[in-house]
Amino acid sequence: MRRLPNPLFLLLLLLGPVGCAFSPGEPPPPTGAAGSGDSSGGGSGGVTGLTGGAGQGLTGGDVGPPSGTAGSMSCGQATVPIMPLPPDILIVEDRSGSMDNDQNDTACQNGGCGAASKWALITAAINQVVSTTDTTVNWGLKFFADADNQCGVNANVAVPVASGSGPAVATAITGSTKANGGVNNGSYTPTRAAINAATAYMGTLTDTNPKYILLATDGLPNCPDGCGNGGMSCTTTPNAAETTAVETAITAAQTAGYKTFVVGIATANDMAANAALNGFATSGGEPQTGAATSYYSVNDTATLVAALNKIVGIIASCTISLSTAPAGFSNVVISATDANGNPVPIPMDPTNGWSYDANKANIILNGTACTDLQSGSYSDFKFNYACDGVTICIDNCK
Repeated sequence: MRRLPNPLFLLLLLLGPVGCAFSPGEPPPPTGAAGSGDSSGGGSGGVTGLTGGAGQGLTGGDVGPPSGTAGSMSCGQATVPIMPLPPDILIVEDRSGSMDNDQNDTACQNGGCGAASKWALITAAINQVVSTTDTTVNWGLKFFADADNQCGVNANVAVPVASGSGPAVATAITGSTKANGGVNNGSYTPTRAAINAATAYMGTLTDTNPKYILLATDGLPNCPDGCGNGGMSCTTTPNAAETTAVETAITAAQTAGYKTFVVGIATANDMAANAALNGFATSGGEPQTGAATSYYSVNDTATLVAALNKIVGIIASCTISLSTAPAGFSNVVISATDANGNPVPIPMDPTNGWSYDANKANIILNGTACTDLQSGSYSDFKFNYACDGVTICIDNCK
């Protein structure tokens, strides 16, 4: 008598082809395979092997590595939010005695200009900008001088570069501020030594985030090597040789991978300072364009806030971490929210779209895609994925 097939066996045969059939061990397609994505959906990142956890923060689907047989899950679209890497910015802030003068560089009687001093103007702006951006920028702070009230510069910083450093920056500034609002125990202006120390400190940071120095000063440097030891003055300005030495230090910082933005506080009417700061900005690799000066010239708290916010926008990182994205998917569309609040796909394009970095641990926004991020036109980035052959919908989804 012929036996009928086992019913369970028949059921497995029927269920076997159903589902995603995705396997984390599938070989990737050729490196650099073209990807696409459009508003009607659909898109292939073209590369597998993404790093990150599986399924953190997923929405809109049931995609994920199979647990058991191939038919144990469905293949709908899923989405994971992804975030740009926050840049590391070390503020190198001048705390020289002239910062106690007013914005016209006029000294005041009875202990300095207090709330009207350049120190009060700049610290108010720094506190405002840092406190509102310390979740998207890793801020740090170094004063100069900081070892004494002359030319001494320490190797350490007042506030280490870190996320959420706004309160620490405010505390450090308060510690260097007199009761009337002026700078406490103002120093000379050892700009060169401060930049060299900042460069060395940035070299100790082990994260892969973009790194910058932001020099904020009210004038010319002094404190040349050997000053005060046998007659050389530490306070002489202008000092052409020391100005050149600062340019050399800033150039070395850029060579090490740390570009420098330069902000001048009430310096526009000082011809020598204006020329020196223009040279510093050019040497730093981030000169201002379309303005009267290559450095950011500011005269009050409002203009400094605007300058700092502009700098933050310029250096908004176009590297987006995939640490929250699942591994192994080749059917990927990257999307963002535009200025009108609409979801838009970003094409996989090494010129004006996105591409993977060498380790496929991050996404790099290129060309206009990067510009749209830095200008604020793009925000709320998402990693949308599904199994091969499934259409990915970004907008007008039904």
